[in-house]
Amino acid sequence: MSSISSNEISLSPPIEKIGVLNSPISRRPKSFYSQISTNKSAGLKCQFCLECFDLLDIFEHEKGLSTYVTVSVSNVAHSNHGNQYGRKRWAVIGRTYIVENNCNPQYHDKEFEINDVVEDAGVVLIQTYALHPANEMPVCIGTCQIAIKEMLHCDSIVTKELRVGEWQKGNVVIYMRAKKESKYPQIEDIVEYCTIADVDEPAAMSFNEDDFKNTYFKDVLGNIDRQKYHFNLRQQLSRSLRVSEEMFELATSFNIPALYIRLLCEREHQNMVVLQSMVEGFSEEVSSIAAVSRATKISQYRDELAQLGLCSKHSFKKSEWKGQSECKWAPVNLHAQVLEVNTVDQKTNISCSRDQYCLLAVGAMAGHWDKFKNGGLVSILGKSKDGEKFAERREKYRVLRKIEELLHTYSRTENSLDSDKRLAKDIVSDLITLSKEAVTRTALEGLQKTLNPDKQLEIMTLSADLEKIVKSIKVSSKESLSEVCRNYCLHAQRALIWSITQLELDNREHFLNILNRFEACFSQLLSTVVSGFIVNLCFRSRDVVFEQQLRDKVIPVMFESLLSTHGDESGMLEDMQFVIRHISNIRLQLAKGEDSEQVSVTKVTGTQFDVCVVISVPEGVWDLLPEEVKNGEDINFYGLFFSHGINEQQTIAYKISETGQQDKICEQFLEDLQSYIDTYVSPNLNLFDFKVDNSLSNNMERLKYLYKATKRGKCSDFIVLAEQIGRDIGCVRCTSCKSAKDRTSMSLTYEYCNILCKQHDFHTDDIPPVLEQFRRDGTRYHNTFKNIGSYKYCFNKLQCKMLPPIYKPPPGTFGDGAQQT
Repeated sequence: MSSISSNEISLSPPIEKIGVLNSPISRRPKSFYSQISTNKSAGLKCQFCLECFDLLDIFEHEKGLSTYVTVSVSNVAHSNHGNQYGRKRWAVIGRTYIVENNCNPQYHDKEFEINDVVEDAGVVLIQTYALHPANEMPVCIGTCQIAIKEMLHCDSIVTKELRVGEWQKGNVVIYMRAKKESKYPQIEDIVEYCTIADVDEPAAMSFNEDDFKNTYFKDVLGNIDRQKYHFNLRQQLSRSLRVSEEMFELATSFNIPALYIRLLCEREHQNMVVLQSMVEGFSEEVSSIAAVSRATKISQYRDELAQLGLCSKHSFKKSEWKGQSECKWAPVNLHAQVLEVNTVDQKTNISCSRDQYCLLAVGAMAGHWDKFKNGGLVSILGKSKDGEKFAERREKYRVLRKIEELLHTYSRTENSLDSDKRLAKDIVSDLITLSKEAVTRTALEGLQKTLNPDKQLEIMTLSADLEKIVKSIKVSSKESLSEVCRNYCLHAQRALIWSITQLELDNREHFLNILNRFEACFSQLLSTVVSGFIVNLCFRSRDVVFEQQLRDKVIPVMFESLLSTHGDESGMLEDMQFVIRHISNIRLQLAKGEDSEQVSVTKVTGTQFDVCVVISVPEGVWDLLPEEVKNGEDINFYGLFFSHGINEQQTIAYKISETGQQDKICEQFLEDLQSYIDTYVSPNLNLFDFKVDNSLSNNMERLKYLYKATKRGKCSDFIVLAEQIGRDIGCVRCTSCKSAKDRTSMSLTYEYCNILCKQHDFHTDDIPPVLEQFRRDGTRYHNTFKNIGSYKYCFNKLQCKMLPPIYKPPPGTFGDGAQQT
């Protein structure tokens, strides 16, 4: 947090000061909160706006100044008594938009709020900044201070001089918009640094989403950054929109990858135990190779888990860390974005409706640490025998998981399998089906050849037709049905594990590097998908569409990629494309947490290719769930992935006809989207809020038409319409670019505006100024500071020129010569 002396005004740029927006509340001095929380007396609060005049043009630029203003409030305790350095502490409560080429700028559309919680000693600091015409860096050209008490009890207009040292540099006019009674000032009024609209909070809804979120999800959703806006509606003058934009960090960014690595480590240890149980049947050389192979992998996973633990002290993975192997398992810059829109009646100040829209921002789920010299996983596994080995390994693990599930079943039904004919029929039927699979037969035959001669007879007997063996068993037989099935499963398990080990021994280092790349990318996908589910569970628990998805036990997840198909980003896109194909291998189970008061991820089971995540749900959330998911059945995910590059690299890709990868992804996306609609949406159309009965079918037809346009050049309408359809059918929405900071921010902020227009009758003519405000003052602008320590979107002028119009950042918000991430 910035500091300003009582007798000297700091001239440092506000970019560093606004960083306090992201500081956790716990960093504030306790005395700061104790004084606020104990002040419960009735008082005043007021809203005001600003304008400046006669600003000194220090640059003597022919076009005039481009300026903005920041407003800060002093810390009460240190205002009264001073700290050990004799300085005041300041908290930025907001900043205006930029007015270009004007020495008399007006900022009437940006409002600030203060109250008299600190009226005795509180001070408001107003600082005016001008952008340097050469590099657009902000320079402080004047400041002034005014006591909060003076503002609350003055007339409607206050004029102050803007000074630097002893020199006057201009004037600022403070216009008081409203003064209203504030009975119970809250801590959030001071420390959340939001711009509050000029009406009181609307009447509370019957179901309080904020209490629900804070009670059950505070361990997952952390470090909130919130901005609030107030927009009038042209078409409904009696109503206005109160918009709250929130950005959350997610504890699952590191929690789930850690659980996944532990699963891989336990899996390898289990495999090693099984191989050690077979040591008598192997030659000494074979036994040694198998043991060393497993032990090496276990050691590797333990090292990577330790490295991830060091990274997890941070609450999210910054974009500049994406190339570091230490935290390769965690998703890049994963944040949840929630847009809350309250439609408020202007006369009664009653909220007519409250809608919440959940979005996820995440960097490309790719092997950034391993580079992209040979492309991504699609190319690496598609141009060699590695692809066949990878597919074979995945298939063997699929059968192995089912075999182990049957082994677990036999251990639970040991006494009833021989007596319960119906149970025996079902279980034996599953086992016979697995025994007929080529993977199982090949593994048993391979194990038989490897074993010593005296052990081959036992395997040879069991590798025969299991169905005939089962039929030949009689009640009087000494060997029971359960013993035969259990023995077969044990030998099949050993055979499959040995077969998997043999796959790894051939060109071992190269193949294990490929597997490690897949596992890390899959871990990023796993964390993103589960995080998206938890966020939607928090904010959509009362949504009838989400309830129906839980009943169907299928959650649609729509991934939007803005990566190009030229250069390294083509490899990133391949990695994303490959791991998203495996989203169907991710399953969820919800368990009632008897003693838990928070939603939490408690366990990850399965294999590296097939994962089940167990989420503990407290009773308050459990009661809201449909009965279909309370019996422990799996919840599956349906992946929808489209990609459309928008940067200068994609311009090159179009020039050299290098867009085939993007075309294939979008073509598959259209097929998958239509299939999901036909299977899950069409039978339940009455649950969806389509303003026109055939709007979904019309949008799908238009989307297919726009897809053809994407083959010829950049078509932002395709992205916008795909996003809208995803929202309409209730998808978990994820937007991604290389590091989810720049292009992702442009896409999310435009999606906010599109939501306001499509769902809340916001006039399209008002989009440009509102879009600029989202990009200058919103949480996505703060995200740039969290990642690189600077309030700059990493676009240079050439890159901005190549972006589609709706994705161009406002002047002054991007860095010339900065490297795009």
